[in-house]
Amino acid sequence: MMRWDSFGRSAAFAAVAALAWIPWLVVIGPVAGPATARTLYLIAVSAAYVGGLGERIARRLPVAVLTAIAGCGLAVVGRDQTVLCLGLGVVLAVARSVFLYRSAPARAVMTEGTLIGGGLLFARLLTARSPLGTVLPIWGFFLVQSCFFLVAGVRERRADGGHPDPFEAAHARAMEVLERPIG
Repeated sequence: MMRWDSFGRSAAFAAVAALAWIPWLVVIGPVAGPATARTLYLIAVSAAYVGGLGERIARRLPVAVLTAIAGCGLAVVGRDQTVLCLGLGVVLAVARSVFLYRSAPARAVMTEGTLIGGGLLFARLLTARSPLGTVLPIWGFFLVQSCFFLVAGVRERRADGGHPDPFEAAHARAMEVLERPIG
């Protein structure tokens, strides 16, 4: 399964997610209607984004499934695109900073608040009143989310059972780097 856990990969995901909206609308739109197609697409693309974050599939797959379930719940309860987008932003922030990546709690709240808020604002500025007007907002939102990987002090969450001693953990990481093949 592809990963987008770097700025470049995440920016590429933003472009692919934006362009994939058009075929989705062509296929799903006539069956479900444009509004429902958009709702389903936003949920699917959010879950796909979360599913590509992080290194281990055993951690990211359950979080992606939970993201999809939460998105469906938001779609049923909210019945409004604005509520859905805000809710999916919060779900993405929680998935990324609580389950997949680690940083200081205050830093995580500031980072996620800035990225989700900035992404939603940028998407709102790019919105147009047409079915194809959804392409740029999707691209804009996920492009802003790519900046997560430019923030210092963020690292992937490791499974429990790691070294309790920080020196041992640092030694293990150093040995891992030294033993990697070149090329």
